[in-house]
Amino acid sequence: MERSRVARRQDTTTNKQKKTTKKSKPKTKKPIWRRILLIATLLFIIGVVVAGAYSAYAIATAPPLDEEKLVKTYPIQLISSNGEPLESGQVREYVSINDISEVMQQAVVSIEDRRFYEHNGIDIRRIGGAVLANLTGGFGSEGGSTITQQLIKQSMLTSEKSMKRKIQEQWLAIKLEREYSKEQILEMYLNINYYGSGGYGVQSASKAYFNKPVSEVNYQEAAILAGLPQRPSAYDPISGDQELTRYRQEQVLASMKRDGHITEEQYNEALNVEIADVISPAPQTDGESYTRAIYARVQAELEQDYGLEQADIYGAGLKVYTSIDKDLHTKFNSDIKSDNVDIPNGAFPQDLRMGATVLNTKTGEIVALIDSQQAEQGEKNYRDFSRENRQIGSTAKPFFDYGPGIENGQWSTGKVLRDAPFEDEDYNPINYYEGYRGSNTMRYFLTVSANTPAVRAFYEVRDEFGQDAIKSFVENVGIEPSMSGDEMNASNALGTAEASTSQMAAAYAALGTNGMYTKPHLIQKIEFNDGSTINSPVKAKQAMEDYTAYMLTDMLRDVVSGSNGTYQPGAFPYDVAGKTGTTNNDMDKWFTGYTTDYSISVWTGRSNETPDTVMKPNYAQFYFEYMMQEVTNANGRPASFQQPDSVLSLGNELYVKGTKPKDLEPDKLPAPTGASINYDIPADRGTLTWSYNKEAVQADGYQNLSFTVTEKRPDGSERVVATTSDTSVDISGLTNGTTTFTIVATATNPLVGEQQSSPLQTQYTVQRNQEPAEEEEEPETEQPTEEPAEEEQSNDNNGNNNNGNNSNGNGNDNATDSEETTEEPATEETPPAEEESGTDLERQSNSESTESNESRGNGNGDRGNGNADRNNE
Repeated sequence: MERSRVARRQDTTTNKQKKTTKKSKPKTKKPIWRRILLIATLLFIIGVVVAGAYSAYAIATAPPLDEEKLVKTYPIQLISSNGEPLESGQVREYVSINDISEVMQQAVVSIEDRRFYEHNGIDIRRIGGAVLANLTGGFGSEGGSTITQQLIKQSMLTSEKSMKRKIQEQWLAIKLEREYSKEQILEMYLNINYYGSGGYGVQSASKAYFNKPVSEVNYQEAAILAGLPQRPSAYDPISGDQELTRYRQEQVLASMKRDGHITEEQYNEALNVEIADVISPAPQTDGESYTRAIYARVQAELEQDYGLEQADIYGAGLKVYTSIDKDLHTKFNSDIKSDNVDIPNGAFPQDLRMGATVLNTKTGEIVALIDSQQAEQGEKNYRDFSRENRQIGSTAKPFFDYGPGIENGQWSTGKVLRDAPFEDEDYNPINYYEGYRGSNTMRYFLTVSANTPAVRAFYEVRDEFGQDAIKSFVENVGIEPSMSGDEMNASNALGTAEASTSQMAAAYAALGTNGMYTKPHLIQKIEFNDGSTINSPVKAKQAMEDYTAYMLTDMLRDVVSGSNGTYQPGAFPYDVAGKTGTTNNDMDKWFTGYTTDYSISVWTGRSNETPDTVMKPNYAQFYFEYMMQEVTNANGRPASFQQPDSVLSLGNELYVKGTKPKDLEPDKLPAPTGASINYDIPADRGTLTWSYNKEAVQADGYQNLSFTVTEKRPDGSERVVATTSDTSVDISGLTNGTTTFTIVATATNPLVGEQQSSPLQTQYTVQRNQEPAEEEEEPETEQPTEEPAEEEQSNDNNGNNNNGNNSNGNGNDNATDSEETTEEPATEETPPAEEESGTDLERQSNSESTESNESRGNGNGDRGNGNADRNNE
């Protein structure tokens, strides 16, 4: 049977599908490593092409070799604030390689480029080490430069750390090696380097440090010279740190020993000689000696603050604009170094040393430097004493003791501290004066520079707020505390921390600018030979609260102009604040003071070999006096320090606004004590006297003290007998019966206004015979009432006198007397009546001031004694 059309169509479709369905052959994948290798190869080729193109570009744009630049240097130009050039003392004397000693050449090659005579300008082995260091420490962390490359870098290129400059350096080094001999290259290198102390070239350096040509230097001297170009200002054996100089010299000597240029014996022998005994500086002119300290500071600031390297600084014609006032700087150095200053004994002892810094209070810019009192600068142990760190003595007290208390605890200037021996502290100093002065205010103790209260203030801040409160406070003004591990030494309270005159001038300047601290500096801006400039990166910062700065300033005014101050030359006719400082055995004496315009710090000191007797005149204070007067004469009278809104002035003391002045809140005005009456009955007149500790209440801030005496007669009438500042009044006209006298003290205090004391009362009883006077031959005598023993004891304990015709009691037995009582309850006692022959008399005295009042009065008496000591200081 014929199949249907539909069936045939289905068969056809099925057959077609079967014919078209075929199994595909599996594709073979390439291994992954082949792909990575291919990509890496392509990237390498691209990298080589790019690097080659970049290198070709760098080489094509490299400057041509210029022999003039290879042999000529362009010294730094120093410009004063007046726009005048400053004498920098920079010198350069070109010397032939034939006149450079062999040991000098060996020292340089050993420390800088030991394969110098083998390579063609670049040292592949050294580059490999540098590449490894750069991979681990970051690009630019170590260089692989040869002597040839360093010469190219200093003379032809900038110190920019870029691939382009490095390629150019290597290309030009290879090119230089092709055109010049090794001896010529080494000669140019030794003549272009800067060696510190204003010396360009090894010949100038040799004469500056050893006063001899470089042809005569020995291996010890050569090792010092060879190490200088790496860090000229730091390794400078005259104005740098001689410990760093020794460190670098030892590195050079070790390299020379390694290369066989010196023996082990010579190496050890060199290290046994002090740097000061190796150098023998040539004398300088006055102009050079005056600016030596300036030039050394410029070098240090260019490296530390501006981040410049040797090629940028030395020999590139850099112009440096400074804050130095040329006229003042020159005058100060000339007058001080030639003893043309009015000081005790007429002249500064030659075996002492002196250094000073004058800076602008507002900007922190250095105006003048006095590096040494000595006029002769050729001595072996010359130091820049304006820059060296010394123990700061009592100039530390505002920063380590009282300032942190004001800053963290909002202490007032009237905070009461105690001057007494220590009992349970490891650090227990005594005062520079004899004995102790009890309790008094922070203002007083800072003014007289007491030691034990300052240390107590240090302990109080440390214990309440932690040592970091003190540490951060002093570090904010550029002072580093003395530490034992992580613990701050308590001796910092009295100045064992070390600082330079520049640091101290800047720290005190922060007090004169309401707490704004600026790092001391003398560069205002620099200008490169292409005309580009960089302004000073040094900026002011808020180091403390304005109330802390002003309250310290106000107390330090008293040091200079107060009757108790330790400043000897006398007060200024304008607003000056400052602080003295002395270290143990008079090794150092300081004075640092400031106005709103200038801050000046002066240090004087002696060596261990110098007797302490030569330090007895306080030369530092008189040099400060001279310099402050000179800057004021040159620039005009300074403005006064301005009290900020955060400070409240009450009487003689200052407070932080918004805080309760609890540390000087006065005790209640004490009542008078010890009243007695001496009365002549026939003459009908007498005297009422009492006791009062006036000094105590004055020390507590009370003023305008007076006493009001009222009289209440037997008939009940009252009258004011007198108002007086004395402790006695005349009385008269007493009538028969008991008359009560009331004495009240009145005074004013700026904290609480006018105050009155509790009343002191005393009674006097008169009983006259009523018969005519002519018949009064023998007055009738009444027997005294027997008084219990315990009442006598009570009277005695309250300090009342009961002698002769007087009786001072502590109680009243009638309603009239009890009405006179105040809030303080009186002791209820009834004194006995007394009888005398001829006239019946009963005299009673009653004091309503309590035992607590009298005890407080005695305590104030101690404070009064403290004030008396202060007045005698």
